[in-house]
Amino acid sequence: MTGLKQQSCFGGRLARRLTALAGVLALAACTPVPLDAPKPVTRAVIAPATASLQQSAGILSRGRHPAHSSLIPMVEGNEALGARLRIMEAAEHTIDLQYFLMKQDLAGALISQGMLDAADRGVRVRLLLDDIFTTVPDDTLALLDAHQNIEVRVFNPAMRPAPKMLGLLAEFPRVNRRMHNKSFTADGAVAIVGGRNIADEYYQIQTDSEFADFEVSIIGPAVRGIEETFDLFWNDGWSVPMERLNEAPSAAEVAAARTNLDLRLRDARQIYEKAVSNPHFQRLISGSEPIYDARIEVETDIPDKVKVPVRGGGPRILAEDLLNRMQNASHSVVLMTPYFVPEDYGAQLFQRLAERGVDVRIITNSVGSTNHSYVHAGYHRHRASLLASGVELFEIRSDALQAMGRLPADDERGLVMHTKLAVIDRDEIFVGSLNLDPRSVKLNTEGGIFIHSHQFGGFVHDEIDREIRNFTYRLSLADDGALRWHYDNPVSPSVTSQEPGATLFNQTIIGITGLLGLELQL
Repeated sequence: MTGLKQQSCFGGRLARRLTALAGVLALAACTPVPLDAPKPVTRAVIAPATASLQQSAGILSRGRHPAHSSLIPMVEGNEALGARLRIMEAAEHTIDLQYFLMKQDLAGALISQGMLDAADRGVRVRLLLDDIFTTVPDDTLALLDAHQNIEVRVFNPAMRPAPKMLGLLAEFPRVNRRMHNKSFTADGAVAIVGGRNIADEYYQIQTDSEFADFEVSIIGPAVRGIEETFDLFWNDGWSVPMERLNEAPSAAEVAAARTNLDLRLRDARQIYEKAVSNPHFQRLISGSEPIYDARIEVETDIPDKVKVPVRGGGPRILAEDLLNRMQNASHSVVLMTPYFVPEDYGAQLFQRLAERGVDVRIITNSVGSTNHSYVHAGYHRHRASLLASGVELFEIRSDALQAMGRLPADDERGLVMHTKLAVIDRDEIFVGSLNLDPRSVKLNTEGGIFIHSHQFGGFVHDEIDREIRNFTYRLSLADDGALRWHYDNPVSPSVTSQEPGATLFNQTIIGITGLLGLELQL
């Protein structure tokens, strides 16, 4: 037995050394990323008034104040997917997509097919993706890029051709800084802004978890502002053309890929039909879907934010503006953020608001609903003091759909909140990509809009009021200072002192993260 153990230990050490050696060799074979290399500069194009999307935009925004934009809320993932597919099918001139990640799944395939079909009609398509969490391989993105009307660029790419995680480790200070912005625009007529990326979980497609998110479709002057923020990143030196990261495919490879994509999407026909025929669109056509008239400010961090040291206090445009607006609230602040890591300065801001009589509600994921357990290491240490100051805390119940009877009790799909939303005094609404955590505030670039509308603000505020008891636990402090989780749904109310969804595994992850002092990375 001793000999076997020694062999096992030796084998383990040898495997680790070989793995490390392979990593070193892979990095040695890499080429430097061509950051800031000259490349073509292109700008957004506004389609003529005769274009289909421009005409539809005009119909949907009749009676709108000339300086305002029209907006349509999109809550369900299925309608959000359908909106993108229908808009791509109607586009005649340009489509621009900017996303933090894209996956090689059915959502990615459907969006890719939409881009290719539009490009076949002569539409110019620009696709800008952040690198690290995009799982679509370079050679697949190169197949898209090979189309004469599609250009793909990758923001701040890791070294090639090594695996991205090796590149992240090798150049951590640079590659750790990411573009988290998200936008979709077409023909200068319509835009979609919110928290969704391009992956199945955001669009209710065959996943183990339901990502609850919120977006708005926009028509009007604000679309131009969103296109300008896209151009800012698209033409930045750190947005690298795909042709410089991967060898261009042959014509035969492109033809084979189109055939394979068509075959793959035969199985997704039902998903496509369900998305484009969502009742949301019939309500729009019939005039029964509410369309809101609002003044909209478009705001973004600039690419230079990721190019300066964090400690140097680089330009944190969006986060600082949102925090200032919340700080100046008169009577109410509702914040929905999937990852709530306020650090001391943020916690104190909310405490001061509550202490001067502002109604502060913060809605975030519970340890059972979050897709990143380690985030709780930077959140749970603030809960008691926030509650003691009068801040209301709500955490998403992962099995809320089962508790309400919307899914069978034995259905294992869990609810994950991905919404990034703030409502200030029922008059001002933020929607965008920004989480209230150090990574969004200090490390990554973020984008979003500020909507000024008492009508829309009231609608969002009242919807949250109506649904909060169904989807969340309300936290409170017991007399002994211990936390309590209350489920206030009258059909099945409950209260517990055991943290819902806490397991030994995720509690260990939280503990290790806290011990390592990694709050800045959360």
